Amino acid sequence: MKKYKKIYIEITNRCNLNCSFCKNTTREKKDMTIEEFQKVLEQVKEYTNYIYLHVKGEPLLHPKVIEFIHLAETYHLKVNLTTNGTLFQKYAEELGKCNNLNKINFSLHSENKKENYLEEIFENVKALSEKTTVIYRLWTLKNNELDKKSTDIVDKIKSYYLLSTQTVDKIKKEKNIKISSTIYVDKENGFEWPEITNHKSCGYCHALKTQIAILVDGTVVPCCLDGEGQISLGNILKEPLEEIIQKERTQKLQKSFQDRKPIEPLCQSCTYKEISK
Repeated sequence: MKKYKKIYIEITNRCNLNCSFCKNTTREKKDMTIEEFQKVLEQVKEYTNYIYLHVKGEPLLHPKVIEFIHLAETYHLKVNLTTNGTLFQKYAEELGKCNNLNKINFSLHSENKKENYLEEIFENVKALSEKTTVIYRLWTLKNNELDKKSTDIVDKIKSYYLLSTQTVDKIKKEKNIKISSTIYVDKENGFEWPEITNHKSCGYCHALKTQIAILVDGTVVPCCLDGEGQISLGNILKEPLEEIIQKERTQKLQKSFQDRKPIEPLCQSCTYKEISK
């Protein structure tokens, strides 16, 4: 049976922010129910060891997020979260008690006006156990060069964690730097959510090889960047995931990625395959 490195499960497509780099979805706003989530877990447990509770939306906005994480543990699944961090203080202690919380990514570029936003995250990260990896994610403009906002964030990280000048220099020059036993600062080149455009290009993509994504209504898509469900391969709440994976469309799309000649218009227009080589 095929195994994926990760499967994204969008437990909510609602968000409490409206950041310019993350377009709001036009899909109906919805939270996945516990019954729906369990039905998804029963199927994906055969295909992966790691689930990521996001595509669009803020996972900590889901009122049952802690219950969802504990439920995933009963299926022996490790959980990864990506969050804007604005609600982290509310859940930090409970998250620290989740034995299967493998990693939490903080997107530090979130556009919010919360006072002491970063300091609040830094303080509450202490509640997480040593077995949970913490990533402070910086989305740079291009070529891994820090923009002004990123530089200001790094300065605050330096001040709070008392980092050496040498470590800060590494953060500015290298992609992923460890600053404590479980905490990392990670840089990634900025990207645009794909839309079907006149821009057509070839390139390799990990979609359907190392990952798939499941939207809040059960729609299965090739990757976590199809935030509008434009490449619907099926619905896991209505048909078995095994059948969805074996469909002709799914198989042809996967082969096209391997051949570096994606056949779907959205994939042809996606620039992420170009910046993530």
